[in-house]
Amino acid sequence: MIRGEKLTAIIPVRGGSKGVPGKNLRKLGKDTLLERAIKLAKSSPYVDRVLVSTDDARMFAIAQQYGAATRNLRPAELATDTAKTVDVIKQVIEAEGISEGYILLLQVTSPLRTLADMETLCASFEADAQAQAIVSLVEHDAPHPDKIQKIEAGHVCSYLGKESMVARQSLPKVYALNGAFYLTHRDTLLKHSSFMPPGTIPYVMPAERSLNLDTARDLILLEALIEKSHIVLEEYELR
Repeated sequence: MIRGEKLTAIIPVRGGSKGVPGKNLRKLGKDTLLERAIKLAKSSPYVDRVLVSTDDARMFAIAQQYGAATRNLRPAELATDTAKTVDVIKQVIEAEGISEGYILLLQVTSPLRTLADMETLCASFEADAQAQAIVSLVEHDAPHPDKIQKIEAGHVCSYLGKESMVARQSLPKVYALNGAFYLTHRDTLLKHSSFMPPGTIPYVMPAERSLNLDTARDLILLEALIEKSHIVLEEYELR
């Protein structure tokens, strides 16, 4: 529980990944990406329920094995490349009759987050009674947004309309969503259709735990780092 209410972790996974086919069932260490997310959620004392939203029969079977399956497969219209994650979560809330409590979105493509990260994120959210949501971020250094260019009418100009030829050290720190954690109340999510409503606070994670597996290159890089022991995967054993 969190803030005295139940916390439901929802893990959305599609069967059709164009960038990396079968990505969500790729193994890292002893578990698939999907199993890692399920086990992470089930290892936390904050989480009361874990649900996997998927259109894929194999992943649905895995969710059933861990007691994390929804009643039915995800509707086809929410399993496309253009379907919004927030709409998938809203469908789970409705279909599973989640009438109260908090929602934690866990994407399987952030395999380097740790249980300690999740515990700290939840504790930080509990400690700030005014916070409406909390999301995980990573400091974004290069290229800094102020230095990004665009081409208009064949000419180079600043994307943000800023002076680009300035020292990097003089620029303000900026942060990117790393995709590891999104947490907000069920009612807040439905009201704003967003995991980042007004009043969202940050949980900043280090770059080494913020890798998001979007492309085949990301996966190859991660596997190489693990093989050479530059990264140690956190493994989970459920009781």
